[in-house]
Amino acid sequence: MENKIGKYFKYAVGEIVLVVIGILIALQINNWNEQRKEHSKEQALLKRLEKEFISNRNQLLDKIELRNTLIENCRQLLDYYDDPENATRDSILVYLSTIQPPTFDPIQNDLVSSGNIEILKDETLKQLLVNWSTDVIQLQEVEQVFFRFCEQRIYPHLNDVGIQRDVAYTHWKDAPKNLLESKQVKNLIPGTSKLITTTTNELLKDSKLEGKVAWALTLNVFNNQESQTLMKRINRILEVLESQIKN
Repeated sequence: MENKIGKYFKYAVGEIVLVVIGILIALQINNWNEQRKEHSKEQALLKRLEKEFISNRNQLLDKIELRNTLIENCRQLLDYYDDPENATRDSILVYLSTIQPPTFDPIQNDLVSSGNIEILKDETLKQLLVNWSTDVIQLQEVEQVFFRFCEQRIYPHLNDVGIQRDVAYTHWKDAPKNLLESKQVKNLIPGTSKLITTTTNELLKDSKLEGKVAWALTLNVFNNQESQTLMKRINRILEVLESQIKN
């Protein structure tokens, strides 16, 4: 009887051990599956972020290039004020027509607000993404200073001196080169003004216009400095993303 009880006891213990082992194996398999799913989600998110920030970098490069053109044209206008004999009315209009406010409008994700940022394992990347919105806002704030300056000071002044139509016509005539993707854009302005009331000499004696051109140059130099700082942030984010993406 004792031998039978001992055998049953051993058998029962063996069954329990097998059940426990089976449960542990099942839990481990489930854990592996969950880890695999989380890894897949993280990799998908990392690849999406990489595409977004490459797009943001390309857009920012375009804005920097537009500002560099604007800065160079403002410098040329100031050179005209220093050496009026080198200026023509048409060239003044061309340079004035480029004084337009480029604005950076990046792809913004909701990782932080939605909590999905916790999918990411790299703490450096998470901190960079948390700071990203603040970095963008800093640039957009200085861009808005120039936007308001154009809206409130430059454009009204061009209208006051009677060259707004000519500047607008010149801008749309050259727009496909520096603003729009289309190679052919119909000029929205039917033509230049027939009322030539402001001569080259008068434009180059306009000290208020000269001051506005100088301020436009200053603001865009500052905007590009902010843009270069933001570019470093983007490059750093892309560097970390590349290190985390597994092909």
